[in-house]
Amino acid sequence: MFRFHIVGLSLFSLILSGSLQAQEFAPKSLKLSANQQAAMGVNFAQAISVDSGSVLISASVTVPPEKQAILSAPYPGQLSQMVVGVGDAVKVGSPLAYFTSPQMGDSRQKLLEATSDARLAKEALVRDNELFKEGIIPQSRLNITKAKAENANAMLMARQSELKAAGINFDDPKNKEVFNSYATGALKSPIQGTVVEAHNLIGQRVDTGTLLFRIADISTLNLEINTSGFKALGIQSGDEIVIASRNAKAKVTGVSQAVSASQSARIRAVVEERGTLQMGEVVTATIQARLKPKVQDKTLWQVPSRALTSWKGQSAIFILSGTGVVLQPVSVISSDDDLASIQAPLSSGAKVAVTGIASLKALAQKDE
Repeated sequence: MFRFHIVGLSLFSLILSGSLQAQEFAPKSLKLSANQQAAMGVNFAQAISVDSGSVLISASVTVPPEKQAILSAPYPGQLSQMVVGVGDAVKVGSPLAYFTSPQMGDSRQKLLEATSDARLAKEALVRDNELFKEGIIPQSRLNITKAKAENANAMLMARQSELKAAGINFDDPKNKEVFNSYATGALKSPIQGTVVEAHNLIGQRVDTGTLLFRIADISTLNLEINTSGFKALGIQSGDEIVIASRNAKAKVTGVSQAVSASQSARIRAVVEERGTLQMGEVVTATIQARLKPKVQDKTLWQVPSRALTSWKGQSAIFILSGTGVVLQPVSVISSDDDLASIQAPLSSGAKVAVTGIASLKALAQKDE
């Protein structure tokens, strides 16, 4: 379980109180037409002002664990028939595949024997109850018969539970022809949902525990976000998350505790408007924090980490301008594999190059 905690904004001021490196080179303009930029493979992403309260993050689209089910091979054996594939909708009890195994045949035989024993023990108990009432047998005899009936019923339930836990159903009246062999049974879905993973291993020998199917109820999607404590500053439950590329929205449901900006924080959100989101994908999203950082410096921004480069020993970015791009020195406050927080004199709506960086650096070098 998460212990939810709003990260103190004082961390933000602590980060900014440190001295930032002096800019060692002046911004450098490079004239490039849109066609030239495209030819060099240069693409841009918008920088986000930290002062605006917006935070760029990378999020994984997940399904709650309780909405998923994994089916593995219950015994060593073979898949004899696949009934469903990835993307198929299934209901509780829907057959997914037919599985053949000698060990499963043994379990089937033991189930039949336990069923017979329980039936005979029940009949014996009914008979001895009548005999006891008539005074023909003593209480001790009746007690022994009751104990045998209870043991037989317990064994039957154990055999049934073994096959149920394995996802096997031998007695489906819709598939009687499949169960002519004691060694064949149907793997059935324990939940209603969609097949999100299916391993077609027909004819191949599989061991106990081999993953065969993953079923998920994708009607509910979550976002799982692992980020730095710096980026979690000011984010709280209820904040809105926008995934523009998927026309989707989510709401923050919790933020894990982070004691410093350098430590990681975990953010969880529930998707409210799913748009075209798909389970398992990783998307770039924007969190609109209601509690905005109390930052006086208007030059704090978040950019994709891949926008950062090095020039003359200092961190820098390429900014889209009216005539091309500008090589701009920056001070990096925090960064990870996805996003970086920087100090730079950018304007609202500024876009930074995220691809074609090497080509831009080579061009800048020629102008030296």
